[in-house]
Amino acid sequence: MSLPLKDLRRLFIADLSETGVDNPDLDVDLILSHFMGVSRSWIHCHGEFPFEGATLDLMKEAVFRRKGREPLHYILGSCPFWGKTLSVRSGTLIPRPETEFLVEVALNYFDGGTFVDWGTGSGCITCAILSDRPDASCIAVDSEASAIEVAYGNLRREGFLNRCLLWHGSTPESIPVASGTVDLIVSNPPYIPSEDVPSLMPEVARYEPRSALDGGRDGLDPYRMLLPWAKRTLRPGGLLWVEFGGADQVRPLEEMAPSGMSLLEVRNDLSGIPRLMGWRRV
Repeated sequence: MSLPLKDLRRLFIADLSETGVDNPDLDVDLILSHFMGVSRSWIHCHGEFPFEGATLDLMKEAVFRRKGREPLHYILGSCPFWGKTLSVRSGTLIPRPETEFLVEVALNYFDGGTFVDWGTGSGCITCAILSDRPDASCIAVDSEASAIEVAYGNLRREGFLNRCLLWHGSTPESIPVASGTVDLIVSNPPYIPSEDVPSLMPEVARYEPRSALDGGRDGLDPYRMLLPWAKRTLRPGGLLWVEFGGADQVRPLEEMAPSGMSLLEVRNDLSGIPRLMGWRRV
């Protein structure tokens, strides 16, 4: 028995609403448009479209997974970032809008050359910078093999493999780059204090990789490795830009920077929360 699209949509929205999913209307529209291969506007203009069969079963499964608070982008297998559609899957951090802000600010200071993306995850930062800086090349690093696999697929689809070395390693010292040769280091490292991770929203705490979230007791362990390494690796005038976890981390990060790393600025996100910090190698 077929079911009109408008009724199916209403039932799916009710299902998601019961479990506290934010924006259930949007999530259902994205699920429908993904599996039907149509736009959201088409869905709203064709409410009487009859539905049955295998596609309906796939959509029911997707809604069931979303009811369990699995992130929508894992269910769909992709995420928009910097005008691109990148693959994501369990074991890889889902790109955030705040990280597009990191890319935007870094590009304002970077005309081209060699950069390192430390903690590349899906490769979103690398893909964005390489697309906007055709003369740039990159070393993209991650501690998780599953993330390296996803980044490889995204870089291959975007045609960037000839300008990027993917490196599997957990410490900056493992990266094959000579001292004083890098123009830019950019990083969205784990910055959430360990004790705060379990209290994150279920989509994050249950499903996203803890290794991409947990920054240690105070959320700053990755920066303790990254800042001294950046001083050794950046050329004079080279830049380090990082994303971090808000106002409580500003002063510790400022005090953590070694001599030779001059603070450029701290940038707030659209909510007015301190989110990005940049240094220049002197």
